[in-house]
Amino acid sequence: MNKYFLIFLLSSLVLSCTSIPEGIKPVTGFEKERYLGTWYEIARLDHPFERDLERISATYDLREDGGIAVLNKGYNTKEKNGLKLREKPTL
Repeated sequence: MNKYFLIFLLSSLVLSCTSIPEGIKPVTGFEKERYLGTWYEIARLDHPFERDLERISATYDLREDGGIAVLNKGYNTKEKNGLKLREKPTL
């Protein structure tokens, strides 16, 4: 899979989730500090943007504006290289 297509796809997913859908209430009492740090994948659903990736992790950090930044990493088994994607979720 072309890496530029993958970046486009992930960017589209992040940008499409910029507001709370109508009729949905956000979780209350969410403690984002407990969520920060590096999380390692132990299982997954089959998502096209993760196909051929192993050793996947996501690192969550606080942004200056109080939101959460995420850096996703994975090793592409077909291209034999690492892939890093920085995203800007609106948490």
